Amino acid sequence: MRTPLTLLGLVWIAFLTIFPFAAAGDTSFLHIAAHLVQLPLLVVATLVAWRQRRGATARVQRALGWVLSVSVPAAVVGVGLELVTAVVRLAEDGWVNKDTADVFESGPHAVVASLTIPSMMISMIAVLALVLVVGLRRRSPVG
Repeated sequence: MRTPLTLLGLVWIAFLTIFPFAAAGDTSFLHIAAHLVQLPLLVVATLVAWRQRRGATARVQRALGWVLSVSVPAAVVGVGLELVTAVVRLAEDGWVNKDTADVFESGPHAVVASLTIPSMMISMIAVLALVLVVGLRRRSPVG
């Protein structure tokens, strides 16, 4: 049960980091910092998801492991590309920490977010389902 819980923590914390940074403001530095926090969490989550998939014993665990082994790396790619677009925006602004709320409306960041957001949501739901399935299997009587 430790691996699914670790995966749950990594994926959900990567998502939840958005909120403190967004609450602090919509500036380039905060935006870049949020992605710099998310990226290593999701890279480690990818490795854990692959490990979980290899060690899955039940069909539903293997199916959820497959979903996670695709959706979490897709989130890594999305966050990485969002980071690149945020740094490019900072460079375009003359390396001055400006408001960047408009990047969510249109442009490259908005396009990349259309990959990141669904992959994060799928990852969050799939890892929650995995934890529930593993927990239920452990509680069920062996017979």
